[in-house]
Amino acid sequence: MAEILKTPGVYIVEKDTGANAVVQVSTAVPAFIGFTARAEINGKSFHMKPVQISSLSEYELFFGGPAVPEYTITEVTSGNKDLVMNGKSYILEQSHNSTFYLYNSLRLFFDNGGADCFIVSIGQYGDPNIQLEITPDLFKQGIDTLAGEETPTMLLMPDSLLLDEEDASYYAVQTYALAHCGKYLNKVALIDIWGGNHELSIESKDKYVKRFREYIGLDNLSYGAAYYPWLKTNIIPLNSIDYRNFDLESLKHVLKDEHKVMLSNLVSAATEKEKNYWDSGLKNTSKEYKLLRKTIADRLNILPAASAMAGLYTRTDKARGVWIAPANQNLNAVVAPMVKITHEEQEALNVDGISGKSINAIRTFKGAGAAVVWGARTLAGNSPEWRYINVRRLFILIEQSIKNAAFSVVFRPNVPVTWAVVQGMISNFLTSLWRQGALVGASPAEAFTVLCGLGETMSQDDVNEGIMRISVKVSAPRPAEFIVITFEQKMGADG
Repeated sequence: MAEILKTPGVYIVEKDTGANAVVQVSTAVPAFIGFTARAEINGKSFHMKPVQISSLSEYELFFGGPAVPEYTITEVTSGNKDLVMNGKSYILEQSHNSTFYLYNSLRLFFDNGGADCFIVSIGQYGDPNIQLEITPDLFKQGIDTLAGEETPTMLLMPDSLLLDEEDASYYAVQTYALAHCGKYLNKVALIDIWGGNHELSIESKDKYVKRFREYIGLDNLSYGAAYYPWLKTNIIPLNSIDYRNFDLESLKHVLKDEHKVMLSNLVSAATEKEKNYWDSGLKNTSKEYKLLRKTIADRLNILPAASAMAGLYTRTDKARGVWIAPANQNLNAVVAPMVKITHEEQEALNVDGISGKSINAIRTFKGAGAAVVWGARTLAGNSPEWRYINVRRLFILIEQSIKNAAFSVVFRPNVPVTWAVVQGMISNFLTSLWRQGALVGASPAEAFTVLCGLGETMSQDDVNEGIMRISVKVSAPRPAEFIVITFEQKMGADG
């Protein structure tokens, strides 16, 4: 019967929506741990504190901009060289503690579809008077700050690549990250291969891959995915490289006389506007200055791949679902992988007969894209259940969503009525996933089972002790990783 309203006004009617529902948790919210220019806003420190952002401008509000590496130009007569100018060979030596990957990795993340993410600043490079010490403990402390955060579903540490590889510091941090993911069961670690930024010789191409497999450990491998090699990107435009990236005294020795005058005017300029004026003049007239700037831009545009993958994960989750493998897709803002991988070489990356630790390759295919992700495995390559990253992430989605929903029945009577409510809300949630193609089966009954009850999942002792046990079994889709096509040709009749 309709309610009769007689007095003019605004009325609020609350309606009971019935049984509790399982709300799907977010699946693509990475947490980035690394070094920033600063970590404060309005005098409030955010050092070692997770901060959620959704854009690069929001990041800059809290943490500032990128580091500005300075290069010294040195003439060499033998050995390695970075460039040749006017018949002479030179190397560019970067100043200590001026390389940091976090800021530009975030740009790569957003360019590939990234959105919400968390930032944990473990140190600040904005003060030139403070010498940063890059240690494994800083990263471990940063990981520990995520213990109370339930939203992040991925863990990335691009600046951990600054750690020493020879003393296994880098691998110790990655192992710690895997242990964190395995403990809290709500995120995966995306890991880069140390040394993947070098165009390696044939003899040493797999050196760092072997060391990675040797030192990464054996535990919690299904909670990690590794990517190789690093990427040549176009994140940093040539115009962003200017006089601030050079030791100006060494720059003076490679410029022509007419350009040395412009550089002298730049050095003596009193204002930033004047310095930019003379810098612009050098950019427009000096071939040497342009070549040096391009060499620096090319070097700075070499970035680890994991952040691009985090963006691709986000893009795939939004467009198709977390159960779809984030592979056979081209990465944005990427010119090429740093190392060209052949079909035979990928076989060794994808399936390792000794350790079973799979590494996902990023390759170039003619007509398909400059940087195609050609692998979707976790580090647990020998595990039939957890071999694929989309399966692990789907189960994280299901487990965390059901766990959160189960809080609604805490302290309710542990009786059949409550068990029926639990079974109903979980079954409705899984049916919704099945309809979207997340579960395999011709019907919901084939795709999953949900049990909760005395004699099924609980004993009378469990009930007496206030323990409710729920059993959920689901059938997850696996990628068609190996497709075999057989051709048969029918021969024409004779004559």
